Amino acid sequence: MKVLTWLLIIVAIVNSATLGYDASVMNSLNILPSYTEYFHLNTATTGLMTAAVWIGDIIGCFIMQPVTDGLGRKKAIMLSAATCYVGIVLQAAAQNAGMFIVARIIVGIGAQLSSAAAPALLGELLPAKIRGRVLGFFFSCFFVGSLLVSIINYGSQSIQSTWSWRLPSLLQLIPSTLALCLLPFVPESPRWLIANGKFEHAREVLTIIQGKSNPDDPDVVSAFDTIETTIATEKVMFPRNPWIEIFATPANRKRLAILVSFGIMLEMFGNYVVSYYVGQILDQAGITNTKTQTQINVILNCWSFAIAIIGSFALDYIGRRKQTIWSIIGMIVFLYILGGLTKTYGTSTNKSGIYGTIAVVFLFQACYAFAITPMTSVYPTEVSQYKLRTAGIAIFRFMDCGFGLLASFAMSYAMANLGWKFYIINASYNFLFLAAAYFLFIETKGLTLEEITAKFEGPVVLQGETVEPSKSTENKIAIADSKVLND
Repeated sequence: MKVLTWLLIIVAIVNSATLGYDASVMNSLNILPSYTEYFHLNTATTGLMTAAVWIGDIIGCFIMQPVTDGLGRKKAIMLSAATCYVGIVLQAAAQNAGMFIVARIIVGIGAQLSSAAAPALLGELLPAKIRGRVLGFFFSCFFVGSLLVSIINYGSQSIQSTWSWRLPSLLQLIPSTLALCLLPFVPESPRWLIANGKFEHAREVLTIIQGKSNPDDPDVVSAFDTIETTIATEKVMFPRNPWIEIFATPANRKRLAILVSFGIMLEMFGNYVVSYYVGQILDQAGITNTKTQTQINVILNCWSFAIAIIGSFALDYIGRRKQTIWSIIGMIVFLYILGGLTKTYGTSTNKSGIYGTIAVVFLFQACYAFAITPMTSVYPTEVSQYKLRTAGIAIFRFMDCGFGLLASFAMSYAMANLGWKFYIINASYNFLFLAAAYFLFIETKGLTLEEITAKFEGPVVLQGETVEPSKSTENKIAIADSKVLND
């Protein structure tokens, strides 16, 4: 179990680093004159080329559920890495803006598959007591990719050719390659195995997860029985396609409201500007030197990564809901301060004011990284029951990507036309997100995935714990059906 836990942590680092590298490479490229001059970028083309990956992400949302549920979590990760390979090679070899945009769309599709399959695999393998921190660690390691690309970009800026931007593009292959190398050593999800009739394989995996040496151990039998009965109950309670069932019951509609609202929040808190347009923020703050901007970008990614790791561990102590609410409050406060400082010192030569502005950017990013970054992979995985898990993640990611696409077009114009006023507007509509988190989010700290399901559906889904283990899934379904009817 210790070996498996470390393997899963490494899987989290590598797959999340892939997402982080992919998402942050545009932030780094937008700083480089060799990139902007090669493609003759203006405000419109900058927005389009930054947005291209979001187009791919949105396309990926429509296939992540059938691929992840049909092929399995591991094979979906493999397909994700192979798709990214194709897009990365095309991006590094791009001869014009059209080729670059197509490459980014392909990369987006591949990355999106991983963003569903990897959290589902981790969430379904990890025990409840460490699930929050490792799943939180998953998206926190987004900053490993961001940091890697910012360091590569800092080193490549001195290359006197188009390789100054082609090299950072090509090196996206590193995390995808590592992901493929790790897959043979990680088991498939026991829940997926049980749902697909691979019972003996599932018992082997559960034996390891429970830290036992015998698949007939009572703890292993109990875990197997609970999962099998819960899945069988879900088949009775939710017999239709998951895309229909997500709208069918009050409990599922509450899940849907959580997934939609949280997906919108991710890109609209104001973090999108920090992630993708840090160069423009620094321009507004009076720091225009390219070398200084790239240095600050590296430091900001290191800072965000450290805070996100702390936040990942805090989730199992503070709790998902409370940590999120207080982080949103912090982001609102610091955005208001950022707007005021940018207005006052953005065009001045007052070094204290300029560096104070940058400090507030770091504090805002700390609030986001402390809760929202780890929650990105934790909460969508936890709030959806097995049958709806990948569909729920797909809806969450669709909202995330849709508003990311909106932001990638709108933010560049907002930054150019509104300047400091944009931060004030952003802080003001964040109050809506605060209300959504307060009224919709439930606490999932320390609960198994089946217990979280029971918080939405009621105790009927857990009654398999009190039923004598049966010999077949057919018996399980019959027992579950009887319980639902009696209930």
